[in-house]
Amino acid sequence: MAKPVIAITMGDSAGIGPELVVKVLAERSVWGACSPFIVGDPETMRGICDIVGADLRFKPIGELSEAAFSPPEVDVLCPEGVCVGEVVWGRVDAGLGRAAALCLQEAFALAGDGQVQGVVSAPLNKEAFHLAGYPHTDDLSYLADLTHSQGTFILGAISGAKGSIWTIAVTEHVPFRDIVDLIKKERILWAIGRMHEVLTKVGIREPRIGVAALNVHAGEGGLFGREEIDEIGPAIQAARGQGIEAEGPVPADMIFVRALGGDFDGVVCMYHDQATIARKLQPKEQGATLYMGLPVICGTTAHGTAFDKAGKGIADPGSLGAALRYTVRLCS
Repeated sequence: MAKPVIAITMGDSAGIGPELVVKVLAERSVWGACSPFIVGDPETMRGICDIVGADLRFKPIGELSEAAFSPPEVDVLCPEGVCVGEVVWGRVDAGLGRAAALCLQEAFALAGDGQVQGVVSAPLNKEAFHLAGYPHTDDLSYLADLTHSQGTFILGAISGAKGSIWTIAVTEHVPFRDIVDLIKKERILWAIGRMHEVLTKVGIREPRIGVAALNVHAGEGGLFGREEIDEIGPAIQAARGQGIEAEGPVPADMIFVRALGGDFDGVVCMYHDQATIARKLQPKEQGATLYMGLPVICGTTAHGTAFDKAGKGIADPGSLGAALRYTVRLCS
């Protein structure tokens, strides 16, 4: 079976993104699992190599057909309009925000043509992205708009002592006061179904899914809210009727304790921070974020651009490496 071709975008050049890309591609084991290339600026990559002392060479290519996928030479495709120039580490720059967005645009244009099987994105800076004129709330909404994709969602992955744990949230980037109105049976059942599909795809024969409660103590039988009774519980019962092993509502302060203890393969959370606080308490180098429902899977880090570490050669590439591994796993 041919190795998947993976486009790795450089992210915001004022942050640690290019450094992460260089460090990940310096690991020769990566090349045995996939055929990676960079979408970004070759000169930026060369400068990072000088900082970290990586034994890589960068070959500019005009189109993907020119790629050789032959380390230590790395193919770099620079999209039209990407102009990086001299970078001031840690400074928000609209030009670099635009460059990062154009790299993602190019990667997904190649995906739309069937030339790549997955995309891995080094972190971009949302402030720079917005200053560049992009109105989207986050990377995923930008990519969904770019590719005309419906039904996209964010999948989180963390490595526990007893294997990977996957997460999905019923609501993502919305004001906290709007969350309760969005906790509906149909949305919860949809999220459970997507989680079951992912777990099956990665080879888990009988996935066990924990579904989090919304209210404190899972509502205490309606004393602290009825969402568990009226919406979450019925969604779990409907999922079981479809043959999905779903359990809950599990109090939010216990669900990850149980998942990390081996009770669940995946966790369906009610809102963004239920999932991400638990994930970010785990070692960062083990976690990744995956954007699903696009033409191809897009993996990215579980952290941001880390402007305070940029240009120092000290950034840990573990999360981007995990994003690449999970992307390859899901697209293979």
